Amino acid sequence: MSAFVLRSLVVIAAALVIGPLAGPVGAAEEAEKEKKVLEIGRWYPGLEAGITFTQSAYSDNWRGGDLGQVAWTTILNSQLENQLHQKVNWLSTLKLAYGQTHQQSRNSSGALEWDQPNKSTDLIDLETTFRFTLGRWVDPYISGRFVSQFQDQSDPFGRDLFVNPMTITESAGIAREFYRTEDATLLSRLGLAARQNVRTMFTEAPPIDATETDMGTDAGVQWITDAKTQILEDKVTWTSKLTVYQPLVYSFKSDLENLTPAQRAAAGLDDDIADYPLLVDVDWENIFAAQITSIVSVNLYIQFIYDQYDNSVVPQLDDAGDVTNPVAVDAAVRKAGQFKQTLAIGVVYRFL
Repeated sequence: MSAFVLRSLVVIAAALVIGPLAGPVGAAEEAEKEKKVLEIGRWYPGLEAGITFTQSAYSDNWRGGDLGQVAWTTILNSQLENQLHQKVNWLSTLKLAYGQTHQQSRNSSGALEWDQPNKSTDLIDLETTFRFTLGRWVDPYISGRFVSQFQDQSDPFGRDLFVNPMTITESAGIAREFYRTEDATLLSRLGLAARQNVRTMFTEAPPIDATETDMGTDAGVQWITDAKTQILEDKVTWTSKLTVYQPLVYSFKSDLENLTPAQRAAAGLDDDIADYPLLVDVDWENIFAAQITSIVSVNLYIQFIYDQYDNSVVPQLDDAGDVTNPVAVDAAVRKAGQFKQTLAIGVVYRFL
């Protein structure tokens, strides 16, 4: 993807996020009427959890060509906000998701049997932000974020690792809350960020289960816009988070730069792979939720990620400077954007 196309995509994404939501800002009087003011010292919690489940099964003599399947997903979205002081706002959010799909297949004798379950969704995302509300056009902020998954199934031999990899991000900069009402919010942040990417990997093939943990670090400029509003005549809640991160330094960039053309060719790596860790990363999440009844909800989740190189994968070199984990390094290269879409109808209960 060219730099021009990527920049255009970011501009379009920003327009789509901010444009439809920024209307109330222009209507000053109406915005003042609807503006929600947080009480100092009061907790504003929010919590919703849900599960979706589908199931089908067939006897061995069923000849319709269908296969049994069990699919389930559970989610938890929560936030906790407190205007601790007139000049200090604290907001924490937690998103958890996990799901599996079990499917039948016919063995050599023609009998149906259940395969091992495959993971369909997996997320751990915890973020906390302190914003210093000084009453000016922008507010200083500091933030910390932890992102991981419950189960890492990337091992080619089918072995699992739990809570792996882990990305820890600290950032500080300026923030602007464009508006806040009972039904909509729009907050944008721009600052410097540092990330620690921790990944554990198996070092040998089975039956040896020895592992090794590496940590790569990078730092750069980060822009995050969080938005929430009601659309389609207030029937659907749209929650959007756009994250754009430009790394400026990467702890293992020199290891990739020092590879000779022969070493890169032997490892099957691109000639310009040393540039990949410092290319811009884009992560755009969108959740469209429609509440059918008090507990039945329809949720459409759409995510676009552009990350040329997964910086949590550390290139490992031997004494001769050759890459000893070429498969992992090559798998960390993603030359095109990634797209994820899930549609779920299930039981979702809003506790708060």
